[in-house]
Amino acid sequence: MIAQAARLFLPVLAFLFAAFGTVAAADVPWQDAEALRAESAQIQRRLFRTPDTRLHEDVAARLEAVRGLWSTRLRAAYEEAAPSKVEAVDKAVTAFAEAVGRWDPEASASARARVWTGLLDGAFRAALSSLDAGRVEEAAGWLNIREYARTSRDTAASIAMREVRVGRMAPNEARGVIQTELLGVYAGELRKAVAEARDHRAAGYEVQLAGSLARAAGLHALLSESLAARLGAQKTGEIAEAFTRLDDPQAPDLDATLMRIEALLATYAPASLSPDERDRRVQLLARFLALVPVEYEKGVRNGEIAIPFEYFEAGLFRDRAEMLFGDLGYDLAARSPQAFDRLSAILREMQALIAQKGGGTKVAGLAEEARGLVAAAYGTDLSKGGYGAALSLLPDVLDEMLAASAAENWEDAELKRLEAYALFDPDIEQRLMPRAPALALKMEADFWEGSAAEPGFSRIVAARGPGDALTLAVARMKAATQEAARILDTRLSGLGAFLQSLAILLREGLEAVLVLACMIGALKASGLPARGAGGWRRPVAGGVLAALGGSFALWFAVGRLFALSTLQRELLEGLSALAAAAVLVYVTHWIFRKSYVGDWIAEIRRKAAAAAKATEGGGKGYLGWFTLFSLSFLVVFREGFETVLFYEALLIDAPALPVLTGLAAGGVLAAGVGYVMLGLEARLPVSAFFRLTGALLAVLCVVLVGSGIRGLQTAALVSATPVAWFPDRPWLQIYLGLYPVGEALLAQALVAAFLAISVFGFVRQRKAV
Repeated sequence: MIAQAARLFLPVLAFLFAAFGTVAAADVPWQDAEALRAESAQIQRRLFRTPDTRLHEDVAARLEAVRGLWSTRLRAAYEEAAPSKVEAVDKAVTAFAEAVGRWDPEASASARARVWTGLLDGAFRAALSSLDAGRVEEAAGWLNIREYARTSRDTAASIAMREVRVGRMAPNEARGVIQTELLGVYAGELRKAVAEARDHRAAGYEVQLAGSLARAAGLHALLSESLAARLGAQKTGEIAEAFTRLDDPQAPDLDATLMRIEALLATYAPASLSPDERDRRVQLLARFLALVPVEYEKGVRNGEIAIPFEYFEAGLFRDRAEMLFGDLGYDLAARSPQAFDRLSAILREMQALIAQKGGGTKVAGLAEEARGLVAAAYGTDLSKGGYGAALSLLPDVLDEMLAASAAENWEDAELKRLEAYALFDPDIEQRLMPRAPALALKMEADFWEGSAAEPGFSRIVAARGPGDALTLAVARMKAATQEAARILDTRLSGLGAFLQSLAILLREGLEAVLVLACMIGALKASGLPARGAGGWRRPVAGGVLAALGGSFALWFAVGRLFALSTLQRELLEGLSALAAAAVLVYVTHWIFRKSYVGDWIAEIRRKAAAAAKATEGGGKGYLGWFTLFSLSFLVVFREGFETVLFYEALLIDAPALPVLTGLAAGGVLAAGVGYVMLGLEARLPVSAFFRLTGALLAVLCVVLVGSGIRGLQTAALVSATPVAWFPDRPWLQIYLGLYPVGEALLAQALVAAFLAISVFGFVRQRKAV
């Protein structure tokens, strides 16, 4: 039935596009181009399946729609505005139809790429010629058929077109801006297509290889005039000759040809970069050069791949560095020919070492040398701009994830998802969490399971689609990325820095203060000695001091001695939270027992005296030296490391004095809460105090369990199933650890039930006495 509906609906849709397209002469049918692109992608995805009658009918209906979309309004518009491209698109559409008829995914991928690059080429020329003729509205229509810069922000071309349409910019001035941007975009896409072709060739992905080669060839044709103007006749001829050898994807010298093309394109820049764009590319290049050895050393051990994803990341980052080097090549060669030549050699040497799984020390040395060359050539502090680089790159990686899913290459889509998450956490999340915790939590959830109404990347990729859901999720993430960029690019005022500093300490430290205050108050109320053998003060103080020292030591080590990956950090946080919860459940159970059962005060004092006598010389107290030390350590260490990271991120772009003032004020408030809790021990009846502290600790047990399970889910060790019946509220997640996912809620319900059963049992036991 679906196939039959598609057969009826899609041709009608194409007809409606054609019928209503004659309303205005300047109405360029760019919607038809997007519809053609989308329908051909749907066909391409279906060719990976085993054909049956229903699938054949569905594909046939979509193919008819593709033919109709091209042969009606689109073809007529191109004949008028870009006639030189009509024949090429005609041939590509025919080749696509023939390949689909043979159920040949490789040939169809090649033809589909030729169709789209032909449309891009014609639209690019038509937009410029329309501006030359003063037909601004027509030019605006043609500008919609293009590839966009891989960024989530508005582009210079879009702004220029908007300005010329309202009369604030002359058409010839807008033409220069639009031409410069589009040529830069297509030059980057050409390099990307060549790099992807090498990757697909190495991985044995024949269909993707065919598409990348055809896309590269089409973009080369689009850029041919610019290449000749910027590189000269000789080098342009060498590039053209190399492209003629790409027709055969099985050619034995294909890898050498692709590398030759990359080398020839190294110094090609369609136009001089603006200072801001140049600086952005320099920072990105330095970032990727620094990431290569980090990922490589984790991915390769003794010449063998230890962690495939990390090894993949090392090669990917090297390739991205090479693409950015290509963007900067013309400018870098003019600044320092020696640096240009050496950096080119370093990138080739790194590629060979990674392929051979060579020594990590050599890779790190090359990366450091390359960063030094870049810094010397541009006089740039390469330590800046981490989050800005991540924000710029994130939309690019998300688009690559979409492209992988469109080709039904879900394994690569998952790798791209993890790569995008590695950009978000820590570079974006740690700077965003102090300033906009609700947005940070929403973005993190969208990288994983999302919500019941809006599934996240992990959930969609694991289920193999649908593609529309992934497209919507990517659109949400790009919008969130824009909002994050706006927040992080805004300099904090003194008051804002103070309030956010105060919020960090209260949010991260109050939980630990409450646990310690309740525990110490219960120990004092029990009559246990504070000092001496069997005393509680030494293990509690030792645990707190060890946790503070451990937090700073881990922060120092991660920044200077070794790298802690995103997922490893999430695992550490999750395990420490669950360990703290386990010890706290025991302590809470103990408090409830003493609160409800019999003549417990006399019992405690007798056992405390016995414990003190038995532990002279360093034994265990009544509740247990290790229990007190471990709980104190875990509740402080769990928050300490992350708190240090948050303050470090906040101090990057906030004035130091208000941040430190907020830290001090938060410390005073947290200490005040602890003092109040301890004061209740002296003012409330002992039984009432124990019940109050027991109830509060029971709540904190539930919070810790939820946070711990969430950490394991983010570390990809525990599955996450969103539920619609529980509210998705950031404040519940931040302050109470209540996430709308079934596994965490179930674990929290079990802990709550255990503690409730304990109380019920103790109450019955007391009544029976």
